[in-house]
Amino acid sequence: MKAPKYKWQPTTAEIATAAGISRDEVERFDHNTSPFPTVWADDVAAQSLQTLNEYPGANYRELREAAASLNGLEPDQIVPGAGADEIILLCGRAFLDRGDTAVATTPTYPLYEIATLQAGAVLNPVPAEAPDFEFPSAAVIRAARDADMVWICAPSNPIGNPVADEDIAAIIAATDGLVVVDAAYAEFAEGDWANRVDQYHNLIVLRTLSKAFGIAGARVGYAMAHPDLIAALDGVRPPGSISSVSVALGIAALAAPQRMQATVDATVAARSELADSLSGLGLRVLPSQTNFLLCEVGPEAHQLAARLMDLGLVARKFPTDGPLANYLRFTVRSAAAHLRLISALERYLP
Repeated sequence: MKAPKYKWQPTTAEIATAAGISRDEVERFDHNTSPFPTVWADDVAAQSLQTLNEYPGANYRELREAAASLNGLEPDQIVPGAGADEIILLCGRAFLDRGDTAVATTPTYPLYEIATLQAGAVLNPVPAEAPDFEFPSAAVIRAARDADMVWICAPSNPIGNPVADEDIAAIIAATDGLVVVDAAYAEFAEGDWANRVDQYHNLIVLRTLSKAFGIAGARVGYAMAHPDLIAALDGVRPPGSISSVSVALGIAALAAPQRMQATVDATVAARSELADSLSGLGLRVLPSQTNFLLCEVGPEAHQLAARLMDLGLVARKFPTDGPLANYLRFTVRSAAAHLRLISALERYLP
C-alpha cells in the first residue's frame, strides 16, 4: 500500500501574496508553534555559524546529555532526531515489518499512519467518538493485545485532551508490542512519562523542542526509552539529520527549563483567555491541555476558514469526509492576534 503524503497549508509567503498583505500580518493559528520570539537564540546561532564548514558530530553526544539531564535519565536512553517527526518515522522503520499491525486512535496526528504504511504494516484505527472525542481506552486495550505497535498521542493532537496515566499503563500491560507515547505537548499538561522508561522495556516516549521550547524552525526532538530500543533507533537513524546550528540551539534550550516554563505559563494563561473569547461567540470549545483549542463551528467550518485565510488568519481545518469536518483548531498566539481573530469571527459567524 502506498503511504499517504503529509498535507501542509500554504506557506506564509503564499498566504500573504494571495491576501495582498505583508508576511508580518499573517497569523499562523494552524501550526501549534510558540507565539514568543526566540531572542535568546541570536548569540547561540551566531557562534555555531563559525563551524558550518564541518559536519555535526554524528552521535550528538552533548544533545543526548542535555536531554538526559533534564529528564533524569542516562544518555544511552536518549536518541535525538530532526523533530519528533523524524523519530516517529524511525520508530516505524526500526520496529515495524511488512504485515505487522499498529494501532492508533482517530482522529490523531496523521504521521503515525504514514510511518506505519511506509514500513508496509497495517494501521488498525480505533475511533474516538464525537462530540468530545474522549480517549477510547477500553477499545485501544482490546486492539493492543494483537498489535506490534501502539501509537498514543498524549495529550492528543488535534483534540487537546489528555490520556490518563492508568490507561497508558493498561495498554502497555496488554501488549507484547511497543507503545510509542508522543508527548509533544507534555509541558502544557500534567505528567510526561519520562520517568517510566526505566519501568517498561516496551515503551518509547517522544519529545520535541518545537512547542514549549519555541524552536520549531530548528527541528529538534528526541526519544526516551530502554537502551536496547535506543540502539535499534540509532541503527536506522541518519548520521547527520540535525544541523550543527540546531544542535547548539537545542542544547541551549534544554539548559534553560525556567525559560521554557515561563513560556508555558504565559501560553496557558493566554489559552484560557482565548477559550473564553471563543466560547463567548457561541462556539463549543473542547477542553485542552496543549497550546491549541479545537472548536466545533458547524457545517460552515471550511467556508469560515477560507474567509479567515483571506485576512491572513490561518486556522487548521480538517477533511470534509472526516469526524472533524465541522471543527477548526486555533493555536494560542499573541493578544493582538487573538483580537484580530475574534473581530473577524464576530463579522463572519452567523
